[in-house]
Amino acid sequence: MRVRSIFRNPFSVTVSLFVLLIALLGSAFGDDDFEPRQQQQQRRPQLTKTPTPAVVRHNTKFAAVPGTSLQIRAVQYDGSVNGTLIVEVKNLTKTAQKFSAAGLYFVPEGNADQAPQRLGAVGPMQLTKGERKDTQELTIAANATVEIELDVFCIDSHRSAPTTQNVFNVGKTRMPKELATTINDRADLAVKTKGAPRKASKSEIQSEVWKTRDSKWIQLDGEGAQEAAK
Repeated sequence: MRVRSIFRNPFSVTVSLFVLLIALLGSAFGDDDFEPRQQQQQRRPQLTKTPTPAVVRHNTKFAAVPGTSLQIRAVQYDGSVNGTLIVEVKNLTKTAQKFSAAGLYFVPEGNADQAPQRLGAVGPMQLTKGERKDTQELTIAANATVEIELDVFCIDSHRSAPTTQNVFNVGKTRMPKELATTINDRADLAVKTKGAPRKASKSEIQSEVWKTRDSKWIQLDGEGAQEAAK
């Protein structure tokens, strides 16, 4: 009689089967499978990207620009094997002075035996304020200080690449004129051959800088044990 009563009420049978099915699914898949998608996403560990080192502005000391009455200091580097070096150039004299970055290079602070590559100025420069125009020479007014962007390239292919954290100081001498001229001429040719703006030709310029430097090694300020085999 009991069996007949159950089958006489199909609605009760349907409800019972549905409840049984839910119970079976819950035990098979666990509670997490029935959580709202938003809650499941919150519970999952979030992957974090390694942050890129921030560009650092350094309060470095002024030093003499080789062969001039001007003073210079490197305050910020943005790049790796090549990039942009921001320098401040100061004229303490009572007359205007000419400034050219040709042949200038910058030495990273620290032990030269483990230091990263030195940076050489290659190509035109720009003032960071006012008219942003490429130029090879600037006139620094008397008692004035200007901020300049230099395109710089690594000149020691056997060393590691510098970072934005490195502090640089101007070399005590300029590169020999022959070396500086050859580097600039080959850089200009690399840009012309690629047929692209200088900023889009940095890889080609960097290659020519290393080739020129390694073809006939010349000692510069900041040499260490890393250059013993040169």
